[in-house]
Amino acid sequence: MPGLSVIVPSYNSEKSIGRTLAAIRGSSYGQYELIVVDDGSSDQTALIAEKYADKLIRLPCNSGKNNARRKGLGAASAEIIVNIDSDVVVRPDTLANISNYFSEHPETGAITGLFSKHHPNDDFFSQYKNLYMHYIFKRLPEKVTFLFGSIYAIRKESAVICNNHYKFGEDTAYGQQLVSCGRQIAFLNDLEVTHLKKYNFFSLLKNDFRIAFYWANILIKYKGWEQLGKNKIGFAHSPVEQLISVVLAFLISLCVFVPLLRNLKFLAASFCLVILWLVLNLRFFWFLFREKGLLFILGSIFLTFLDNIVMASGIILGLVFGLTSFFRDDKE
Repeated sequence: MPGLSVIVPSYNSEKSIGRTLAAIRGSSYGQYELIVVDDGSSDQTALIAEKYADKLIRLPCNSGKNNARRKGLGAASAEIIVNIDSDVVVRPDTLANISNYFSEHPETGAITGLFSKHHPNDDFFSQYKNLYMHYIFKRLPEKVTFLFGSIYAIRKESAVICNNHYKFGEDTAYGQQLVSCGRQIAFLNDLEVTHLKKYNFFSLLKNDFRIAFYWANILIKYKGWEQLGKNKIGFAHSPVEQLISVVLAFLISLCVFVPLLRNLKFLAASFCLVILWLVLNLRFFWFLFREKGLLFILGSIFLTFLDNIVMASGIILGLVFGLTSFFRDDKE
């Protein structure tokens, strides 16, 4: 029996899945089975996966990553399940580190990791998004309440309790479900993978709006306000500092762009809020400066502010839908 079952859900991933699977096959740890679940792809994903997979599951139509992972879980032989997205590259020692951690920490139900600082695409938006994610995650505590979909591992007995309807944000919901059932999730800040996804201006903002929307939904479902500020985090992967930054950016946008609020007092207040927002993000901008230099950081300040406003919009709508569902379920 293999020590690990590695599941790679994939959908139209022909541009990246070859690199993903080749990196897994290049692991220093050899006691694993590789299961690829092709979620109804219309490109060459399945043909590429055949060259690498021990088990290839082909689904007749696209049904979402949740369902693909469940199909992979049903075919898994090992007691430790490793989930790797089809657009990331693991390090040679990744699987060995996962196996060793579970052996040394029997109390842990799942572990999760993060993106490395390196990104193969040199464009501004891909570099910014990757560094932003790395910076946020690198400051997380050892115990967390979410799973990071790009790379996480879970004991099979814990994986079977994970069941939710979320199409996006499902990994955050999985983590909340695990913690509510008494399982521990460990965050390993050296469990890094390289992300291959390329972003542009619109895809970055669309992605962050969607994440914020479902993050807010999940916060309502699991009463995330009770977790705010505990264990040095805000809720799930979002630190308090990030949440305050999002709120400040939204308030600044109201003061500056809403005509009814455009008077001297509100403009003065918005100036103070801008200074506070800059101070709050100073460490992040310093991090970007050290990594990429002055020109990069100038564009990043504008993008971070705009992205914060987009996140705020997603959170507001997510809270509205989440509260509606919460009260409807409560009545039922």
